[in-house]
Formats: sequence, structure tokens, C-alpha cells
Amino acid sequence: MKKRIKLRSQSAQVVLDAAKKRGARVEVISKRFNLIKLTYKGSSFFIKGVSFPVNSQPACYIADNKYLTKKILRAHNIVVPKGWLVRTPKEAKEKILEKNLFPCVLKPAKGAHGNRVFANIESVEELDEVLPLVFDKPGKQDVLLEEFIKGKDYRLLVVGNKVSAVMERIPAHIIGDGIHNIRELIRKFNQNPLVGKKYEKPLCKIIINREVKRNLKKQAKKLTYIPPKEERIYLRQNANISTGGVGKDATFEVNDKLKEIAIKATKAIGKVISCVDIIYDSLSKKPYVLELNGCSGIDIHHYPFEGRPRNVAKDIIKYLLKNS
Repeated sequence: MKKRIKLRSQSAQVVLDAAKKRGARVEVISKRFNLIKLTYKGSSFFIKGVSFPVNSQPACYIADNKYLTKKILRAHNIVVPKGWLVRTPKEAKEKILEKNLFPCVLKPAKGAHGNRVFANIESVEELDEVLPLVFDKPGKQDVLLEEFIKGKDYRLLVVGNKVSAVMERIPAHIIGDGIHNIRELIRKFNQNPLVGKKYEKPLCKIIINREVKRNLKKQAKKLTYIPPKEERIYLRQNANISTGGVGKDATFEVNDKLKEIAIKATKAIGKVISCVDIIYDSLSKKPYVLELNGCSGIDIHHYPFEGRPRNVAKDIIKYLLKNS
């Protein structure tokens, strides 16, 4: 029996497996860079991880810049959180105080995986604490300042003219058992077989850092606190899987309005296959598009922490073989 080819990324792996199952000839150019070449009915094209040939370079560039994405979406009458581009800690603080923007969010205009994202900043004290963490290098940096929207965090995977799957992303958290403290419960989560060191598995470790400690401080709790049974303690404000968040399949939970917005947002920036992050404010019943993603992991839909798995790689390969 021929040995199964294994790539370094789980997302790239499900794409490769789907392509082979569909009957395409697959040539692995580089396992290290997750680069494969597909040949089907006489035509060939490359896929690098989850970077697909139907997405143009300008569209991917826009998606990688949260400020440009916001600007274009707003021009297409798609609701986004209020936001400003700031370049220094001083400018950020002045703008927040001028607009009375508490609670707010600070994050790099270009960035991924929830790195240096600080949400629900509620006071000047908190702001002073996170500013050096966002502006972590000398000189000017492009940082996006946004109003904080509270609600359910959804990631919708758009493939062509349809939404292939929807995942509700739940921020990193632990659930008390009345026996172990927060530090021990984090260690227990990190031992889950679905948790990897980086992105070779569907879930990522919860790292105890200043952001986790900031959120515990907001709840007047320490890592030594033993939560009673079933008490849920959130460790971060952002819901990225890469920072220890978990995914719950919500493909049939969200209404068609959110799916239509995701498709419209994808087309607005010129993409064809894209992940769209939407916050749904359940009180105002208003959806806000946060951002679109250039090369997001799709394995989270195949291996949700909760709910039914969705074979999105099959949908992607079917579309690519038909349209590339």
C-alpha cells in the first residue's frame, strides 16, 4: 500500500487529501512550504497551503491589511466597526480620549493569528498597560484603533458564490472542576490531543502571557484561583483559534443575512475563496464585518471542538478544478 503523504500543515493536508480523492494528480513540490501542484484534465496549477490561484495578488494584499479592507467594505455599504489608523502610542491615546472610545480595540493593521491584538480596553489604566505591547518597536507603526463590539464571533468560509461552513469562535477559556486552579486547567487543555505546538493540529495551546494576566486581572482572579465546578473563565478577549480559542460548528445556526454579507464582503475586495470574520451583536441584531483573511486555516471546520465536521476542502477542490 502506498504511504500517505503528510504535509506540515493540517489545513494543507485536508486540501491535498481532497484533491486526490477527487481524482486530481498531486505532486508535492515542498513539504516544508506546503506547496503542491495539481493536474486535472490536462490543466495544472499550484496551491501553497491555503493560498489558492483563484485569489488575485491585489485581493490578498487588501485582505492582509485590515485598514484597507475596512475602507473598501465601508465603500460597499458593509457595516464595520468604527476605526482609525494610528501610528504612535501618543496618537492612539489622543484619539481614544478625543472620541471617548472606551471600550476599544488595538491591533496591527497587518497581522494574523491574534498577535498583538488587545480588545475590550476599558480604561486609561488598561490602555497605558497595552500600548507598549502593541507598539512594540521604535518608530511609527500602522495600528488599527476600533470600537469594541460585543457579540458572537463567527468565521464564515466563502467558496465562490456560497458559504461552505460557519464556525462560532469562542475565546480561550477554562471551565472549573472545583479541584484544579486556573494554571492547572490551562495545562489540562494544552494536553488535549487536538492541540498542537503551532498549526499542525486544529487547536493551539493557551499561552500564559500578559494578555491572559490582563484578562484575569479584569475579573479580579489569579492563576492560583480554583474555580468551582462549571464556572467558565475567559482568558482572552479575541477568539482566534491560534491563541487558544475553540470552534463550534454553526453552519445552520446563523441566518442567511450573515452569509449574504460574507459573500458580498469577499467580492468587494476581489477575492473568490476567503474566510470572513463577523461579530454579531445579539442585542441590536446587527452584524459587523471585522476582517477578511488571506490564508486562514480551514482545518478548524474539519475538526471542530464542538459540533458537526464540515468537509470544506472538498468544496474548495471542487470549485478549483472547475474554475482554475
